[in-house]
Order: sequence, then structure tokens, then C-alpha cells
Amino acid sequence: MSAEELRRQVSWTVDDTSAALRAGRFLGGVVHLVSALATLGADAGIGARRPGWTVPADPDDYLDLGPLTLRLPESGPSEPVQATRTGVWATPAGRLARRLPVEAWRVVAAVPGTGSRSPRHPEAEWRLVLSDGSDRGQLTGAWLALAWIGHLAGWSEPVASPGHG
Repeated sequence: MSAEELRRQVSWTVDDTSAALRAGRFLGGVVHLVSALATLGADAGIGARRPGWTVPADPDDYLDLGPLTLRLPESGPSEPVQATRTGVWATPAGRLARRLPVEAWRVVAAVPGTGSRSPRHPEAEWRLVLSDGSDRGQLTGAWLALAWIGHLAGWSEPVASPGHG
């Protein structure tokens, strides 16, 4: 499954990536490659990783949605998040993954990342402010990744917070 196939499965708006953004990603990839070669790969794993949007055949395997982080409650530690075709999981290093009850949460605010002219393109960075009924927290990641989690959770597409896209 590709980004296009994921887009067809979610009900949230996902804009096409602009030609300028595609060119910028290409140039950024070239710079990262040169940097990785110059340092003999020492920094190859550092920095933001773009999602591959791959969906494995096994519905219990994690999709490649890129980096997603959850902080719930807001004062708590940040945890990496991954999703399968059927659920969403906190996957902290060195600890067992635990299923997140996203179906019981609601989105109370949505904030697009800065500098995007097309804030709802698949890789645009967003922050969703969530509530579990007693605490608030944040889920951050690429728009299409958040749309996938919203699809699994049954969330309606959020409207950007005032003053944003």
C-alpha cells in the first residue's frame, strides 16, 4: 500500500504535494546523503525521517508512518507511537508496546507546523491536542499519519486552530 492508497482510506483531507515541496525534499535528500557520506554514516540516523507509507501484509505489523510522538498528559514524557491496520501503540524503547485507547480520546485542537504553504499534504507536520476526559496531551506527526490514526479512532477531521491554515 502506498501513500495514495492510505489517502483513499482516510476521510480527512490530504492535499497533493506541490512541485516546489517535492524539489525541496529531493535537494534535502541530496544534502543528507552528502552529509552522511562525509561523516561515514555517523549522522545517517539523526534528524527527521520521512515516512515511506508502506503497509505490510500482516495487519498486526506497524505501518511506516514516519515519526509520531505522544505526550499524554502534557507534563508526562514523550513516547514514540506506531500504528497497525487495526490499532495504535505506544512503543517506548526498552519497554513493551501498549495499545492506546485512541477511540476514547477526542481532538480539542489542531495546529499545523510552521512554514507550510500546503499544510495538509501527507508529510506536513501537525500537532493534535487530545483529551482523554481527564488530561490533555499532544500527538505530533505527519498529516497523513495523523489522518490514519484519526481513521482508526473514528475522529472527525479537525479544523486548524484560529490563525492557522
